[in-house]
Amino acid sequence: MIKSVLVDLQEVLDLMLDAVCVVDKQGTFVFVSAAFERIFGYSANEVVGKKMINYVYSGDHQKTHNAIASLLSGELIKPRFENRWLRKDGQLVHILWSVRWSEEHQVRIAVAHDITERKEMEEQLYYMAGHDALTGLPNRSLLMDRLQKVIVKAHRDNLFFSLLFIDINGFKAVNDTYGHNVGDKLLHSIAQRLSNVMREYDTVGRLGGDEFLIILDNLKSPTESVVIRRKILAQFKAEFQLDELSLNISPSIGIANYPNDGQTDHQLIKYADQAMYKIKGENVAKVM
Repeated sequence: MIKSVLVDLQEVLDLMLDAVCVVDKQGTFVFVSAAFERIFGYSANEVVGKKMINYVYSGDHQKTHNAIASLLSGELIKPRFENRWLRKDGQLVHILWSVRWSEEHQVRIAVAHDITERKEMEEQLYYMAGHDALTGLPNRSLLMDRLQKVIVKAHRDNLFFSLLFIDINGFKAVNDTYGHNVGDKLLHSIAQRLSNVMREYDTVGRLGGDEFLIILDNLKSPTESVVIRRKILAQFKAEFQLDELSLNISPSIGIANYPNDGQTDHQLIKYADQAMYKIKGENVAKVM
């Protein structure tokens, strides 16, 4: 019966941008419309008779697999849910499913709507909200969020971490002498050199202007932050080559250690900032 109805509707289904699928109680594709191949890359001949679960992206969160399991068991709680699928060409697509259970025919009728473009736009907007447009580093908002999470973890598990507050000496002079375009290129190059020193679980971000903040997580002792500070200073020994310009730039770096120098984000940043300005003052005195 269901097949005959679908045959009558074939012309209408073939015009739809969304894919219509029919799955039996065992989770096997019984029917897919023409749009299925456009969305997933598989023709009807390739999937009909095959298990639906075989095509779901295996890296998805457990709740996605639970939704599929509910669909296949006939105990679907939500008639609409999202998950990711692997296209035949290996690309991931985000799918919004609308599902109905047919008691009469003992099948699930599902409509697959491709929301990949929308998801990618959402991810891009989320990234832009948390990252500095110039350097690509986490911005102040994301830095504060990560710092607060590190503090919670350190307090809970009795761990140690450090903050490095970095200010670039003479940056204003570069902007005033060569223009903001050169200054922007310099900041981008500085961000790259700072990233080169970081471990995979550290966070380096731009607070604004020529100020950077580094969260050094999972440290065993304060001496480790001093070692990383030395590595950062070593990154600035080589000149910065910006088009035809060669610039010698150095940073002033202040360190705050949790929990000795502060136990809140405000306390730690303030301590590291003050330590940085003390070092900057010492550097100015040496030059004079």
